Amino acid sequence: MGVADPEKVATGDLPEITPGSQLRLDVDFTEGVAVLHAAGEIDVVTAPAFERKLTELAALCGTSTLVADLLDVQFLSSAGLAVLMRTADELEGRSRFLIVADGPATARPMVLVGLAEALEIFPTVEAALSTV
Repeated sequence: MGVADPEKVATGDLPEITPGSQLRLDVDFTEGVAVLHAAGEIDVVTAPAFERKLTELAALCGTSTLVADLLDVQFLSSAGLAVLMRTADELEGRSRFLIVADGPATARPMVLVGLAEALEIFPTVEAALSTV
């Protein structure tokens, strides 16, 4: 099984998003690190597309690092939190999974349910990338 071309992923090979959905996903590669920028809402409707893209990027990363940038996410439901935990569990021991979240819509729910102790969370993409 071959590894997908990062340029293809970065230039629009994004998951199908339900029409009318409030989620946009964009991918950047910075120094070999995949950064998934999510904007909008991650809820029960959009969480499957978010998870598919994370899974695809995790396969590309191999033993490297995957960053989920949630700074432009206005709503993160329990379905989105579950996706983050599943991804962290899947990557444990083979890749780093860094989450960028700050504020009441993203970081606060993770703290409230205890995920802040289990996940690597940073306030900016730059702060996350500085640890790679």
